[in-house]
Amino acid sequence: MSHENRKNLARRGFVGQAIVGTMGLTAAGLDRPREPVESAPDPDVARLIRRFEQEKPKETWDLSWVDRCTGKYRQVFDAPEIAEGAVFHQARILFTQFKDVYDIKDADVSAVMVMRHAGIPMVANDRLWDELELGKHFKVPDPETGKHARRNPFLNANSPDNAKYGMIWPDGGLDTLLKRGAIGLCCNLALFRLVSMVAKKDGIKDDAARQKVLANLVPGLIVQPSGVFAVMRAEQAGCNYIRAS
Repeated sequence: MSHENRKNLARRGFVGQAIVGTMGLTAAGLDRPREPVESAPDPDVARLIRRFEQEKPKETWDLSWVDRCTGKYRQVFDAPEIAEGAVFHQARILFTQFKDVYDIKDADVSAVMVMRHAGIPMVANDRLWDELELGKHFKVPDPETGKHARRNPFLNANSPDNAKYGMIWPDGGLDTLLKRGAIGLCCNLALFRLVSMVAKKDGIKDDAARQKVLANLVPGLIVQPSGVFAVMRAEQAGCNYIRAS
């Protein structure tokens, strides 16, 4: 991340917002999303969701992550939009600053990141970013060139330190945070946005497109019935809430 981008992050108040959240304020005191977060304005996406819900496939949802929410400091970061990767900045703060202040281990922290709604492109791997031109579609720059990203720019593997257009810290990418013990969840309903894009581009049926999307998520992410479900379940597991925007 460039020096200029770091200054921009400070101006946007990511640090202040995260500190407020981690001081234990409950949801009532935070800016919760007011939009119908699982809405699907695209008719094709709406059709896919309706079909999925009507057929009620026997999905086996992985909820093992709930048992991992054992840290003394627990926080769920709700990312309904890309917001320049704010969810990753905030999760990083929970790890780094609580360690600095309280001299704790990573195991004492439970950071749950929920990518949903318009934030769903952040969970796609480089293949989907390239084939679907997600950087162009969502107006996200490549860390090094500034052109529309053809790879996931929110991975440290793709964003060298001091990259001119980098948006993440050298130790604050999605891949790095997952390795550090953060829990990454993504919304099944929001994934249908990518499914629709794959089906149109590849000229394949919906089911095949869905399987391709599921096979091309960033390793370590866990798909949940919806982002709303994931946020609510994290709160029930003792996590405080903060909106990552």
